[in-house]
Amino acid sequence: MTAFRSTAAPVSPPPPKRSVTRLATMFLALVCLSLVTVEGWSSYSSRNTYLREANTSTVNMARALSDHAEASIDLVDTILSGVVERVHAGELDSDRQRLHDLLASMTQRTPSLQGLFLFDASGRWVLNSLPVGAPVANNADREYFIYHRTHPGQAPHVGNPVRSRSSNVWVLPVSRRLDNPDGSFAGVALATVEIDFFRQFYDSFDIGKNGTIFLALDSGVFVVHRPFRQADIGVDMSSGPVFKLWKKLGRPTGSAIMVARIDHIERLYTYRHLRRYPLLIAVALSKQEVLARWRTSTIISATGTLVLLAALLWLGTRMIGQMMHTSRLQRELHDAKTALEANNAALQLLALSDSLTGLANRRHFDASLDVEFKRAIRDGSPLALVMFDVDYFKKFNDHRGHVEGDAALQMVSRALLAGQRRPGDLAARFGGEEFAMLLPDTDLDGALAVAESIRAAIAALAFQHGASPLRILTVSAGAHSLIPQRGQHPRALIEAADRGLYRAKAQGRNGVGAAPLEDAAVSAPQT
Repeated sequence: MTAFRSTAAPVSPPPPKRSVTRLATMFLALVCLSLVTVEGWSSYSSRNTYLREANTSTVNMARALSDHAEASIDLVDTILSGVVERVHAGELDSDRQRLHDLLASMTQRTPSLQGLFLFDASGRWVLNSLPVGAPVANNADREYFIYHRTHPGQAPHVGNPVRSRSSNVWVLPVSRRLDNPDGSFAGVALATVEIDFFRQFYDSFDIGKNGTIFLALDSGVFVVHRPFRQADIGVDMSSGPVFKLWKKLGRPTGSAIMVARIDHIERLYTYRHLRRYPLLIAVALSKQEVLARWRTSTIISATGTLVLLAALLWLGTRMIGQMMHTSRLQRELHDAKTALEANNAALQLLALSDSLTGLANRRHFDASLDVEFKRAIRDGSPLALVMFDVDYFKKFNDHRGHVEGDAALQMVSRALLAGQRRPGDLAARFGGEEFAMLLPDTDLDGALAVAESIRAAIAALAFQHGASPLRILTVSAGAHSLIPQRGQHPRALIEAADRGLYRAKAQGRNGVGAAPLEDAAVSAPQT
């Protein structure tokens, strides 16, 4: 190896051994502390992210569930309102059978509707949607009946859940008052929604093993609860944490981490009050289940950090010991390092890869083109070249900056690497935003197919490019293939592929072009 004389200034003597050792020890401690700090902060940030995502999930579910409940009750109340209008119009007296058939039909066609009933002022069943001959009863003792008897007005009333006397299933009553022409109490029109209707809908949501959903009246009386237990229906939970939070915040929606009174599980709760009805919906995810994946990833990451710390401490201790015993060799080591850096610099100048993209650089490309051109002459085989140019790249740099521009070039480079179909294919950075793909033993159709595949793959990434008319980052490509002849220069292949590239850009960019070798050159549009 040829030796080169160093032109650097003489190296200063190393500092005293004790000073170097102290600095190395402080540096090792700082590195270890930094690793622990970064790991702790990363774990803390990750935990907060998991909790935020869980809160977003509960908020979205609460909105969907409240919309479902409100829409279901709205539909039932709309039907009930129509029935009240028919009764006030005298249809109950004029055509009772027709009204009965209408109630039965609406009940059958409405999934959320369990039954429709009409009661007179004494609570006696006057008409309902049940089959003719079904048993009847008196409902004057029901909460909704007592409410309407003592509260004038035509507004709907959502009552406490009860067990239906007609079907023995739990239902949520929605009722309206019936009035005589003089405004006195004439009875109650009732529609019942089966509790199981809500339960089936709530079971369709993934809330984990310990998650919960419940629908309750403003009074705190449970309507339905998941996990479902019939014993929970009608239970007063007004002193529970959700109702306390609702009363404290005084808002129709809210979120908090709380411990349930029933099972003492800590959960992320979100409640939402219905806009038109005295009902509160709440969704909760178990905090332990939400953070389960975070704990697993944290344990793995912490274990890796501890292993790294142990390795650093072991290596650092050995390094400090070696420094104490080899301080007299520092000048020789410095000289060796200087020589090595000079050799590395020389090697880097001769490197065959582009430092930004990892593709072959222009030097490597030129050498490969020369080799493949000669081989194709010997074998009489075709040699293809595809030239790529990033569309409007100057505008991209002006609009997004050079850091984003480098990221865009790296993205294009990855697409080129993925587009190599055979071991002999070579993807290279030709210069700036220009790239090349050398394809031995490939005809023009094959080159065009490779070019189109890569162009489409880059467009499919939808990399944002606000300065481009296409709004995404795209490339134009020009392809050419020939069977080289003796005396022909490799530059002819590059020039022909360039003409195809210019043709693709002249036709609007984001396309693939090809031009015969003898075509006149086309001026390239500005990028």
